Amino acid sequence: MQKSRQLTHIRHGIKTGATTSFLHEQDLPATNPFVLWEHFTSKNNTRHSLNFHGHSGIEAVSYPLLGTISHHDSTPQHHTIESGDIHVMTSGEGVIHKSTLLPLQSTNESIQLWTILPAADNIEMCQPSSQLITKNQLPVIEDNHSATKVLIGSYHHHHSPVKCHCNLILLDIIMTSYSSWCFTPPQQHLSSFIYLKSGISYSANNKLTPLQMGLFESSPNPITITTTNQSSRFFIACAVPLKQKMITNQHSFHSNKNNLNKSETTISKLISKIKSSN
Repeated sequence: MQKSRQLTHIRHGIKTGATTSFLHEQDLPATNPFVLWEHFTSKNNTRHSLNFHGHSGIEAVSYPLLGTISHHDSTPQHHTIESGDIHVMTSGEGVIHKSTLLPLQSTNESIQLWTILPAADNIEMCQPSSQLITKNQLPVIEDNHSATKVLIGSYHHHHSPVKCHCNLILLDIIMTSYSSWCFTPPQQHLSSFIYLKSGISYSANNKLTPLQMGLFESSPNPITITTTNQSSRFFIACAVPLKQKMITNQHSFHSNKNNLNKSETTISKLISKIKSSN
């Protein structure tokens, strides 16, 4: 039997207000192409708004678990992202956007993932775009012990319609107690992590408790998750690492300073245009 992929680090996250962040600058060489994973949770009946701001060189994935996200960007698109839908904003050469998070029954909860865009063919400087895939378009694979929702990529010959520039798989899994879930990612998907939303899970004898991230070793081995007396819900992300430099100003990621400078200029012009139109 093939050995399971091992965990190298367990992260508890850094909480700022309602947002907990799990990937930090020192992690990025190991987690490439993943550069951000955030879990937003608010338990009051308040709208949370983020005014226009810019990004470039990344693809930003938003996945509301409870509540709705109203998204406007300079592509220009307006999307209403309901619970269970998935939204991908490709920032490319530079985009600005604003979001309003609307609670459901006084609760707002969402996940956000960023990946860097490939430097190959200058994709990192591509034309920005925005796409919304509704929950009824996303495949869910059920067996006796688990339900696996394919947010991005493929799982057991089931394919998400979401289009991303990175070779990426993102899964949302619910497992019953006393069960096992196993997945062997494609050969080159060496960068991977698990994020436990609820319950208790075990990976290669490592115990994970709610709101913990486990970073897997760079390995082609299968990912095996087990439960004991508690059911659990967790996310699995795996991708092919990109062989490129990463230069960042926290909002944008590029492979070289020239592209970062160009994108900063583009974002500044977009912000000025919005301000002059108000």
